[in-house]
Amino acid sequence: MAPLSITRAGVAGTVLALVVALVCVRLGIWQLDRLEQRRQSNAAIAERLSGATVTLRDMPQDTVGLLYRTVEVEGRYDIARSIVLRGRAHEGMPGVHVFTPLRLPNGSAILVNRGWVPSPDAATIDLDALPPPASDRVRGIALPFHADGVAVVDRNDFRVTWTILDLAALRQQFPYPLASFFVQALPTDAGAGTLPRPLPPPELDDGPHLGYAIQWFAFATIAVVGWASLVLRRSAQRSRP
Repeated sequence: MAPLSITRAGVAGTVLALVVALVCVRLGIWQLDRLEQRRQSNAAIAERLSGATVTLRDMPQDTVGLLYRTVEVEGRYDIARSIVLRGRAHEGMPGVHVFTPLRLPNGSAILVNRGWVPSPDAATIDLDALPPPASDRVRGIALPFHADGVAVVDRNDFRVTWTILDLAALRQQFPYPLASFFVQALPTDAGAGTLPRPLPPPELDDGPHLGYAIQWFAFATIAVVGWASLVLRRSAQRSRP
C-alpha cells in the first residue's frame, strides 16, 4: 500500500470528521447528563408520592413542597364549568381527560382531573352524559400545569376543549381564583368501572435519554471510522498498478 498523501481535501475532510465526532460525543454526554437529572428527579418524586397524604383546607400559598404529593381536598364541584383535554389515549383507545373545578370554602378552586373518557375523535364528548362525582371529597396527586403563557381568553365565550392547559389562560376564563396546580384523582373502589376513569400515578421512567446518547455516540463512531475507511480505500486504489 502506498503511503498516505497529505492533501488539502484530505486535511479538510479529517478536520470535518473530527469536528462532527466531537459534536456528537458532546451531545451524547449531554443526554447522559439529562438521564442522571431525570433519575434524580424521579427519585425525589417517588419519595413524595410515597409520603403521607396532605389534607388541604384552602388553597395553599406555597406549593413548592406540595407538587407530586398525595393530597385530599373537599369542596363543591362546579360541573357546569368542566373542560376536556384532548388527545389522551388509554390502552390504545382515543379519548380525553375531564377536568372539573372543585370550589373551596374560601371561594377559590382547584382543577381536578377526574379521569379518561373515550372519544372517537379524541376531542369531543357529551359532558352532560357523564355521571356526577360520587363525592365532593377527592384524593389525588398534586401536579403542575405544563404551560403558563399569556394567552387571552374571552370570558364571554367559555372554552371547553383544550390542547394544552395554559394556566394563565385558564385563570382568565374562570370567574374565581384558580390554584397554580391541579389534582389528578386517584382510582377508588367506589368508582371502579365508571367514567371518567381515574388515572394511575404518573410513570417514572428514564425516558429516551439513554437511547439518544447511544445514537450520538454511534454517529461519532461512524464519522471517524467512515472517514478513515474512505481514506484507506482511496490510498489502496492509488497503490494499484
